[in-house]
Amino acid sequence: MNPSALWLFGGIMSALIAVVVAAVGAHGPLAPSTPALEHILTTASLFHLVHSLALIQFSQWRMQNPNPTALPGWFLIAGMLLFVGSLYGLVFSSVKIPGVLTPIGGGFLILAWLIWGIQVLRAAKESS
Repeated sequence: MNPSALWLFGGIMSALIAVVVAAVGAHGPLAPSTPALEHILTTASLFHLVHSLALIQFSQWRMQNPNPTALPGWFLIAGMLLFVGSLYGLVFSSVKIPGVLTPIGGGFLILAWLIWGIQVLRAAKESS
C-alpha cells in the first residue's frame, strides 16, 4: 500500500473521531458539566478537526512530493494525541491528565507546521 494512502486514512479516521467526540460532548451523557469544560471541549474539538484536515492535506502533498520526510505527519499525530488527548481526558474523565502533556502536544503541532513549511519552500526551490 502507498504510504501516502496510510496518511490519508489516518487523517480521515482522526477527523471521524473528532466529529464523534464533538457530538458525544454536545449531545451525549458525557456532555461537559460546566461552561469551563464546554470551552475546553470546544478548543479540543477545533484543534482536533483542524489538524486532522492538515493530516489529510499532508497526505495529498506527500503524493506529489514523495522525497521529503514524513516528520510533519508524525508530529501532527503526536501533537493531536498529547494536546487534544489531554484536553479530552480533562473533559470526559475524573482523572487529571498531567498538565505538562498539553504544552508538549502543542509544541509538536507547532513543529509539524514549521517543518512542513520548510519542506514546501525546499520543494518549490528544487522545482524551479
